[in-house]
Amino acid sequence: MTKRLLLLFLLLFLNSKSFSQSDYFLGQRTYCGMPNQSDSRELFKLGIDCINQNLYIGAANQLFQKLIKQDSLFCDAYFFAGYTFRLSNMNKEAFAMYYMADSLSQNKSIEFKQNLAMMSVSIGNMRFARKKYLEMTKYFPASPEGYYGIAITSPEIGDPDFGLENINIAEEKYYVENKDVQFIKAILLNLNGKYEESIKYFEKVQSKFSKDDYFNGNYALSLYELAILNNDEKQLKKAKKHYNKVKDKSNLTAYIKSKFETP
Repeated sequence: MTKRLLLLFLLLFLNSKSFSQSDYFLGQRTYCGMPNQSDSRELFKLGIDCINQNLYIGAANQLFQKLIKQDSLFCDAYFFAGYTFRLSNMNKEAFAMYYMADSLSQNKSIEFKQNLAMMSVSIGNMRFARKKYLEMTKYFPASPEGYYGIAITSPEIGDPDFGLENINIAEEKYYVENKDVQFIKAILLNLNGKYEESIKYFEKVQSKFSKDDYFNGNYALSLYELAILNNDEKQLKKAKKHYNKVKDKSNLTAYIKSKFETP
């Protein structure tokens, strides 16, 4: 799985959580104490309002930077400064702010760890992202997010068995069917050589991902591996059909391409 695909699933996941609608993203609570200056609450609320209305994001960033100058221990200002940097596609700056927020919060916030992990993936620091996801399972064990993150990073880190173990936990903790989780599980089942079970999961998500190159490429691989094991010509044709649906094969792994392309 490529970094681009990892980031795609993380972004899908973050969007599905609708953080902007949570009480924290509405500014109704903070993890660290507000600065003592009289205008602090007003500045903080104004910055939050900009984020929720998706307006004046650069100005909102400056408001949070001002709050940091007022109190260098105000972790929430660092977080929202990072969040506004991310909205402006300034990922390295966002990472630095998220890092400070998480460090100052003393493991109180799952939002801080989750966004920091996502930024870690976006700048290519997969090991650090894994560290944050592991911390999420430690400090927020009832939440599925940390387990999902471990599963997302496992193909890149090279421990798909651990990824499968964690995606199973995440799947249970979501309580309702989650297509993104099922897609990741299908890929991890494939990486663990459980081709028949992986095909069942690919079929569960086909209605959502049928036009997606990653879906068709990885589904094709599962079909191919099982067809070779069972000497099944019909399934082999189906595998080739899905592989041919992939519009941009450059993003597929060399292993997938090697099964369908003549050297």
